[in-house]
Amino acid sequence: CTRNSRQPSLPTAPEEDMSDQQDAKLAQEFSKYLFGQIDSKNYEKTKQLFRPQSVMSFEGNNCQGPDKIVGLLKQWNQKYPQTKHEAEADCLPLPDGSKLLLLTGRRMDKDHPNKMKGVLVVCAAVLKKDKNWWVSNMIYRGEANGKNCPVDSLKIGVQFAEHFYKTYDGNHRQLAQAYSDHTIMKYEKDVCKGTQQIMIKLTKGLSDKWEEQKKSKLPFRSVQFETVKHDLRSIDLHPAGGKGCIMIMTTGKIAPDGSQQGCAFGEVLVIHNNNGWKVAVQGFRQIY
Repeated sequence: CTRNSRQPSLPTAPEEDMSDQQDAKLAQEFSKYLFGQIDSKNYEKTKQLFRPQSVMSFEGNNCQGPDKIVGLLKQWNQKYPQTKHEAEADCLPLPDGSKLLLLTGRRMDKDHPNKMKGVLVVCAAVLKKDKNWWVSNMIYRGEANGKNCPVDSLKIGVQFAEHFYKTYDGNHRQLAQAYSDHTIMKYEKDVCKGTQQIMIKLTKGLSDKWEEQKKSKLPFRSVQFETVKHDLRSIDLHPAGGKGCIMIMTTGKIAPDGSQQGCAFGEVLVIHNNNGWKVAVQGFRQIY
């Protein structure tokens, strides 16, 4: 397993509001920087990414603060002294002005030496800014599965997720009640805003029908399957994204239209209580 000798620099925070293009650039740069430090075992630079209030869940293990976070990574690196991460990176705005990154891909190490055999990895990180971007929350899942609810106040998030996927698998059209006109969803590369666009995206053939009726073009196409089943392997929860918000990260397999061979996926939901719990932000990626 090899590592790049050239390390990317830590992205600086701009003064003004960021465009979608800047968000995409931030996601790519921060992903390279974060995994670059983890893979190179550069613990001092890794520590600079976190603050005393930063919280991490790493393979179901929870800790807070730069020293404990680095200590947890050092412990993990005893098992994997050499690693290389390759990941897609998505960025979405959160209600409190912070940024949500969803990183999905593979990790190569001594037991998984090439990409085809690499460990499937899903990571969600919330970035805040002072002079530089820093990580307030981070969840990482690779080999370990399970349910991780660090405090009782987050149990409502577990209940929401279980109901969300049960509804999704039973009759996805009923998912509309989980969204609002302000919800932002990134489904693979497509960005949808509001309940109507999201339901068009999640319903086979509906984008064509909508365009025919409205005589207008949508920036995305509907999914190509009628039904879907989720097999959840892990669920992690953090308080993140704004006052009263809960971040939920899930991993597992998704099987469309009765397929017996599901595809791995990573998903993150940030929910808030707005006359009932609703999805504020959602990111979804299949991992190949």
